[in-house]
Amino acid sequence: MNGREKSYCQLVGNAIRELRKEFTQKSLCMFAYENDIPRSTLSRIEKGDNEAQLVTLKKIAEGFGWSMAELFRKIEMKMPDGFRIFEDEHY
Repeated sequence: MNGREKSYCQLVGNAIRELRKEFTQKSLCMFAYENDIPRSTLSRIEKGDNEAQLVTLKKIAEGFGWSMAELFRKIEMKMPDGFRIFEDEHY
């Protein structure tokens, strides 16, 4: 993973962590367990050490009771001003 990709993963991971704490008030371990996500995988995603796979993002979205589109909208709301997930300049 290059520097730009690492920064991107860290921003997305931080947003997922904030959303988990804000909307579920569940620990990482409990959220991971309840949504069939390995705890270590979720931890690495939230730290920005791993890129989240599509299946894992789907499980995260379902854990919030959201669609994938809603998850991405909520993540974008946690990003720095003007940062969008689907703009090529960021990735």
